[in-house]
This record gives sequence, structure tokens and C-alpha cells, in this order.
Amino acid sequence: MGTFCETYGTTIENRVLEHLLENQDLDIAVGDMAKELDISRPKAYEVIKEFESKEFVVKSRVIGKTQLYKLNKDNIRVKIFLRNFDECLQLIIEEYSGNIPTISAPMNIGVAAKPV
Repeated sequence: MGTFCETYGTTIENRVLEHLLENQDLDIAVGDMAKELDISRPKAYEVIKEFESKEFVVKSRVIGKTQLYKLNKDNIRVKIFLRNFDECLQLIIEEYSGNIPTISAPMNIGVAAKPV
């Protein structure tokens, strides 16, 4: 888990989003991502489909029978996520240099869970 999830909460959606942000210039295979994040493939596909419907990701290319996805950097919300991610990285730098206190609890303002 990275600083993004420590800041915004460790939901599966935020973990997937953090993974996409960490690999923002790469094409992502959903099955590989599921394995890396230790989540089920069906759940990973569910989250990617949700992100695709929100235009957070786009289909980038196909290799064999594998569809690859990429972060949609043209989406305004993705641009905000990228800024927040960069700020989280800056937070790590500042924490390790001793400039600010360590975050102790998630702020719960990341990608929200579906309303009940």
C-alpha cells in the first residue's frame, strides 16, 4: 500500500487507482494487475469496467487475446488524481526529510464506494 491509499483510504478501487497512477505511462493487463494487487480477477475486471465507464481508463491495445488499458490522462478527474498522487509523492519526500508529521489515519476522500 502506498501513500495515496494511506491518504485516501485502502479500498479496492483506490488500490487499483493507485496502481494505475504508479504505472501511468504503461499499458496494463487486468489479470496481471489483479495478481500484483492480490485481488480476484473478477473484481479487478469489475473495477476496470467501472473506471472505463467513468473514462478514467481507456482500452489501449490488444496483445494476443489480452486487452490492455491505460490511464486516460485527458479526463479532468484523472488530472486531479495525478496532481493528488504527485502531492502524495511529495509528502513522502517531506516526511523522510523530517519536514512534516506522519499521516496517522486516512482522510477518506478518494474514489468513493458505491452508495448503498
